[in-house]
Amino acid sequence: MRDELGEGFADHAAEKVRVLEGDVHSEDLGLGPEDLAELSREVDVVIHSAASVVFDAPLDAAVDSNVRGTLGLLTLARSWEKRPLFMHVSTSYVAGTKPGLILEEPPGEGTPNGKKLDPKGEVSRLDAIVREVEEASGEKGLVRRFDEEARRELGMVGEPDEVAERVETLRRAWVRERLVERGNERARELGWQDVYTFTKSLAERRVLEERGDLPLVILRPAIIESSLREPYPGWIQGSRMADPIIMAFARGILREFPGDPKSIVDIVPVDHVVNAVIAAAVRRPEEPEVYQVASGERNPIRYRDFYENVREFFLKNPLRDSGGRPVPVPEWSFPGRKRVEGLLKAELTGLKVAGALVSRMPEGHAKTDLRGRIARADKRARMSYYFSRIYGDYGDMKSTFSARRVYELYKSLPEGDREAFPFDIAEVDWREWLQETHLPAITRKPGRKKRGKGREEKPGEVAAIFDVDGTLVKSNVVSYYAWMKMRDLPPIKRPLFAASILGKVPYYWALDKISRTHFNRAFYKSYKGWKPARARALGKESFAGYTLDRLFPGAVEELREHRRAGHRIVLLSGALDFVLEPFKDLADDVLSAKLEEEDGAFTGELSGAPVAGEARARMLASFARKRGLDLSRSYAYADSISDLPMLEAVGNPVVVNPDGRLEKAARERGWTIKRWRRG
Repeated sequence: MRDELGEGFADHAAEKVRVLEGDVHSEDLGLGPEDLAELSREVDVVIHSAASVVFDAPLDAAVDSNVRGTLGLLTLARSWEKRPLFMHVSTSYVAGTKPGLILEEPPGEGTPNGKKLDPKGEVSRLDAIVREVEEASGEKGLVRRFDEEARRELGMVGEPDEVAERVETLRRAWVRERLVERGNERARELGWQDVYTFTKSLAERRVLEERGDLPLVILRPAIIESSLREPYPGWIQGSRMADPIIMAFARGILREFPGDPKSIVDIVPVDHVVNAVIAAAVRRPEEPEVYQVASGERNPIRYRDFYENVREFFLKNPLRDSGGRPVPVPEWSFPGRKRVEGLLKAELTGLKVAGALVSRMPEGHAKTDLRGRIARADKRARMSYYFSRIYGDYGDMKSTFSARRVYELYKSLPEGDREAFPFDIAEVDWREWLQETHLPAITRKPGRKKRGKGREEKPGEVAAIFDVDGTLVKSNVVSYYAWMKMRDLPPIKRPLFAASILGKVPYYWALDKISRTHFNRAFYKSYKGWKPARARALGKESFAGYTLDRLFPGAVEELREHRRAGHRIVLLSGALDFVLEPFKDLADDVLSAKLEEEDGAFTGELSGAPVAGEARARMLASFARKRGLDLSRSYAYADSISDLPMLEAVGNPVVVNPDGRLEKAARERGWTIKRWRRG
């Protein structure tokens, strides 16, 4: 049909399809009386496929979407004039961890591990768990901990309302984490892999209890992946269970993974599922019918075969890192889940100890570099452990899903319908589908979407963050201080001051190499006793008399490019505010260090932490939350290894005239390196 109509397909579909926007969590889907009346008169079939397909969803969200959302639509369908067929799209994995052949039949009264289950009573029990966790999140000691963490995280840029907002964010995160934990605990206690399969099974059971006299079909797909043919090979939208594992393997993150190499990976193409839905939608059974769209019984692919096909593809077509180098794919030995998770736990413990030791080191470049290495290793290990915990059960299945009734449904169709709507799983060549259709589709970089009229990128969504000294300007805080001090001294005293500052340069240089934080604290004591008004006046003079001659033309052009792109320009520097005040014409925001004042003079002490290292990254994160910036799409420019945490916080880091250690780190990560020179 699509090929025959060509460009007219969209118009034809618009004539045949009417879209009503509703919400399964709302009463009557949130629809108006006229729409509800029309549905009541016209609808013959309700196909309910909405669900939270998240294996580690919070318990309340999983129950609301998968159980209450389903029952809400069922209740609405029961009120209509017609008796529509109610088709509930479930999952084959409602069988949980039960071994053996899983038949296409409604669930019994028991759980996968043989315990009795009252579906309605179980939902009430889950609601009680949610209330219990919410109440626990308000405990005084816990709230105090959230407050301390928020203040530590926001530092000197945190305002009271922002701290309160951050405390609430931390509380909600704690609640979410506990609800994920409690939901999966209850699921595994009863024999399901996770909260997703558990709540989908509860939905099936509650639908059977509440269907009344509606005809009911339960359709259970296995792991839905990209299409075999329609609308084109490799098409799919939405969640794909196997793909996160495949991509983590291809990126070299999963060096080993649990699973029985002989177990079945039960995959079905999405167009097979759609065609089976269409075929089953004409049914009006007196008793509920169940169809499992699965491959394990008629056309199984084993875990080892699946892995070998994926590995063979990525050996021939490797992904590339940010530096353009091919990513080597690991070779798995399938040591078992206990061994895999044991090694990952040991690695995480070792990294935790290493992190604690590094935290006791004095602030400096070595500490920053080690902290970054530990953080990256920890992230990789945690991701591997997460995938093992979430997906491990699916790689060690002891069951096989029968699909005999689905095959009988397929054979019952007229020959023309079988050709137009095929769903015989035996026709799929898994190696061909994986290597020529599915894997190319999920690794293909999508083209950049065109923005529609009125949807230009808004200023502020993306930022360009620039360090100042050494990045925008060939200068440093010592040079600025010397220039301003010389301006404020009578000519006769200037040679003596110049000699004294030159004598201190080796000390300041060495201190900066050890720690930019310690250097800032020590050097800014030089401003003790300065009058703020005079300092601001000298700061303004320094721009014309000192800065302009030292601006990098390449930096100015880069600023202009970001301005033309509509990006927010942010200067983030450890220099003092009165020095950077004249830079405000170049940027939307200037974030800098400030000195404390007492009795109308600077004390020489910083107000807050020095804007360097981790503190600079925290300051940027807080500012991004406040302004609504997307750091994952933003740019950052800097020249020193002390700026590494800030560079790692953005999606597009650029190093400018880097010192040796930053250049080495940038080359390891494949970052852009620019060389800017004075004009």
